[in-house]
Amino acid sequence: MTQLTRRGLVVGAGTAALAMPFISPARAATPISFRLDWSIYGSHAPFYLALEEKLFEKAGLDVSIGEGQGSATVAKIVGQGNDPIGFVDFTSTIRAVEQGIPLMAIGRVISNVMCIISHADAAVRAPKDLEGKVIAYAPSESTGQMMPALLQRASVDAGKVNVLNPATGAKNAVFLQRRADAIPANVNVQIAQLEEQGAKLHYFLFSDFGVEMMNNGLVANANWLQKNGDAAKAFVRVSLDAFNAAKANPDKAIDLLIKRLPHQARNKNVLQRQLELTFPSLETHATKGKPLGVMVEDDWRITQELLVKYGGLPKAVEPGKLYTNRFVEA
Repeated sequence: MTQLTRRGLVVGAGTAALAMPFISPARAATPISFRLDWSIYGSHAPFYLALEEKLFEKAGLDVSIGEGQGSATVAKIVGQGNDPIGFVDFTSTIRAVEQGIPLMAIGRVISNVMCIISHADAAVRAPKDLEGKVIAYAPSESTGQMMPALLQRASVDAGKVNVLNPATGAKNAVFLQRRADAIPANVNVQIAQLEEQGAKLHYFLFSDFGVEMMNNGLVANANWLQKNGDAAKAFVRVSLDAFNAAKANPDKAIDLLIKRLPHQARNKNVLQRQLELTFPSLETHATKGKPLGVMVEDDWRITQELLVKYGGLPKAVEPGKLYTNRFVEA
């Protein structure tokens, strides 16, 4: 019987190794720290679906998600490169780019979520109904800044609308206490919060009366984009696919968010309602029939016109400096 010595085993193993084709090591996943616009609300669930279903991982990305403190702050963070991509309101993006911050919108997600909320038993059904009523909002709020546009477009006498300016974050309480007849808000955030407090509501959208604005989308550091185009494209593709998956199965999306963030279980009903109210906002009038994520110049022009006239934007920015569709796969 032939004996195999230890030396023979080593030599044999080395020979086999030399005979095998060269195998390169797996490419390391590209790390991306992604910053949300605010603390968790239902519209964020698709990103957690992508994380828990390992969709980012399968696309060669190592993604971490952090909560934000408002789009204006997140725009600066992304502009500084601390987080290369954020879920940022496009109005904050425009303001930041106008100030020289290197940002680029790479995927449209949410638009036309501004609304007027009132009590169902004293419903404000149209802007004209605000005459003689009290409406509450903090002066710094984006929805409050657009109130003059809504009133003007609907031929409302602004002098007959009583405005109450509570502290930032206090308008929900003022409304629930019935110290205000109505509040401007975002349909995908405050409605669910108020309903959870037992309020019976009526609401209408600003866009129903001609005030259309893009809201949150995927915004990247422009310098990072130049070196990480493939990673950016993969991130956009996965994120948009996740929104479509969440629309097909919203309960699953919320469950996966809670799986990653168990402390959010107490907010499950609110998160579900917020996500439900997000889906109608995934297209604008100009993008009907186009793939989710695609942006058109008219939407940027209209949004900027409103910001210049009512929102204090010094001047409009050349659209080519604000967005690109090259990372959105049709």
